Amino acid sequence: MTVGGEEGPKIVGVIYEPRQAQQAVEEGVDIIEFRVDLAEDIDGVLRDLERVSFPIILTNRRVEEGGNATINRRDQLGPLISYASIVDIELMAPDRDDLMAEAATQGRPTLLSYHDLDGTPAEAAMLEIMRTASHYGDVVKLAVTIEHLQDAPRVLDVSLAAKEEGLTFSVVPMGSLGSHIRPIMGIYGSSLLYGYVGRQISPKMRPYGFTGKRASPGMLSVSQLKRALTEIRSWQ
Repeated sequence: MTVGGEEGPKIVGVIYEPRQAQQAVEEGVDIIEFRVDLAEDIDGVLRDLERVSFPIILTNRRVEEGGNATINRRDQLGPLISYASIVDIELMAPDRDDLMAEAATQGRPTLLSYHDLDGTPAEAAMLEIMRTASHYGDVVKLAVTIEHLQDAPRVLDVSLAAKEEGLTFSVVPMGSLGSHIRPIMGIYGSSLLYGYVGRQISPKMRPYGFTGKRASPGMLSVSQLKRALTEIRSWQ
């Protein structure tokens, strides 16, 4: 799976249930993210992924960053890594090094992610997080919560700075106030745009575990992202 380069952003469809993989393909995704932590029928999803034969981001999101992962993530992820094109691992996770070692053992690249559920850090702090994540992983994902419209320009500025430094990354502006800039993040250097599959976002993607927040506030659907990108490209 190639991420970055001059081709423009790739659309990632997030799935966790059987039959969603085929639906994601029909909606026009470039990459499928399998959220293992949300899945009740892991084997069923894996069978679907084998049928569609698409690039896969394997994610088992920990509770502190919006997921529902079990404690022994290496034991759970190990048998699944062979299905992955790239493995999402949180930069701040206590088991980060163990998971990275498992991915390396199976020859899989890593996407180092960081999620701020409470706000948008200062630009210098965001850029330093991205630099650190880039040191460990092959791709960087920074997701921050847009609480005020003043946060949006800072997210765009840090994206441009990361682009100028040559990082391969995705910056995700979460929150209802971040929705309007999600489709244009590719212009500012993001290589991955995340969307949900289907017409409505599932309640399963809303809870942030014990924090009581929504998991994907402001996330657009794959179809919405496709339409927006088509329109944006017609302007250029």
